[in-house]
Amino acid sequence: MSNYDIIIVGAGTAGSVLAAGLATQGIKAALFDRLEKEKIGIKVCGDATSIDHFERIRSIVKIDPPHGEEIQQKVEGAWIYSPDRKVKFELVEEGSTGVIIDRFKLGMRILDNAIDYGAELYDSSMVKDPIIKDDQVKGIKYRGKDNNLHEISAKVVVDASGVGAVLRKKLDKNKTHMDHELAPKDVCNCYREIRDVKEEIESPGFIRLMFDQDIAAGGYIWEFPRGSNSMNVGLGVMRMNKLNPHRQFDLFLKQQEKLYRDSKLIHGGAWRVPLRRPQDNLVWNGFMLIGDSGTQVKPTDGGGIGISVTAAAMATKTITSALEFDDVSMKGLWPYSVEFMTTIAPVTAPLAILKDYFITLPSATINEVFHKRVVEGEELLYGNAKGQIDSGLIKNLQRAYRGRRILGTLLGFRSAINKSNKARNLYYDYPKTPDAFPAWRNEILNTYGEL
Repeated sequence: MSNYDIIIVGAGTAGSVLAAGLATQGIKAALFDRLEKEKIGIKVCGDATSIDHFERIRSIVKIDPPHGEEIQQKVEGAWIYSPDRKVKFELVEEGSTGVIIDRFKLGMRILDNAIDYGAELYDSSMVKDPIIKDDQVKGIKYRGKDNNLHEISAKVVVDASGVGAVLRKKLDKNKTHMDHELAPKDVCNCYREIRDVKEEIESPGFIRLMFDQDIAAGGYIWEFPRGSNSMNVGLGVMRMNKLNPHRQFDLFLKQQEKLYRDSKLIHGGAWRVPLRRPQDNLVWNGFMLIGDSGTQVKPTDGGGIGISVTAAAMATKTITSALEFDDVSMKGLWPYSVEFMTTIAPVTAPLAILKDYFITLPSATINEVFHKRVVEGEELLYGNAKGQIDSGLIKNLQRAYRGRRILGTLLGFRSAINKSNKARNLYYDYPKTPDAFPAWRNEILNTYGEL
């Protein structure tokens, strides 16, 4: 049994950033991944993020933002289409730092940084179980390259294994207050391809989003240009709708035959994305969650790169302090939960309530919203970025007048906004100690209709 200060399960973006940040502090870190090193950076993804996220954490984790060939396209704005494609909102964000990245190149560079700083990589290693003693995670059991089972210990174990959450699901949820499984309405099944196209792409600086419930039920379709002749194109369908995302994707390509006729498939694949609020608790005794395993995503679009690397920087600070004071209990690791829940969660978590409302709307209703401009494009942009939509009297009256044919829908929308505002305030009041957590969680479960 080898001994480490920290074991990180999952060498994706979040796990590798955390490993790099801790290794620069002289902390002995082991980084596990089920894939061989040369394939770790390959992940099916929309590949969109903002350089700002990486700039903000740079001083903590010593990782440079995406640069050079890691950036495929700079994003100037977005085109958002109605289901019938007859209405297009053009949203331009001044001073945008959004980029479409080469996920493999960026991921491999961050992983190499972590290794160079001193983290030890255990690739081609399948983590099986946590080792728990006296109500504390003490290490992991894994099957290594030699196909034998091994045990390895650490003071802190971090689950950064993605939506599969291989360790979170093995812990006692009544003690950790972490969910084992996600509800079907909170999981999006996605399919994506990268295609080189012959026809030059119009305005490649603009990403395209389409809300079509007949094709992407409960989700959306995206086209993210990677230069003037390459496209990251995909869609997501909510698991509760039981549709095959690849089959739905093929239907979309037939609609867009002009662009994709004779295009060259570079890479394709399917994956799952959590679309919900973060796990209500992110730590336990000797244990932490980051990234998709902690459902640290934006529920409306599945974006998680920027959120997860920010969480990794927060975890770096907490783990460093916990090891210094020799307290890796739930209480000692609690500052990580507090920082994430009071800074990022108030923006992202309320969006889950709005998402739950919008996935029930048929395409005909969404067309009415677009055609009558019941919700303006700027509201969509601001709401998705800040997690807050104006619900004042004047704005409600304007929506009611423009959307008088769908007044019932607007009343439901107003109710969802009010619930999301309540949730936001609860996150700002996240308990400062674990003792106050159970009462807070009851409030959250009641607000989200899960009590």
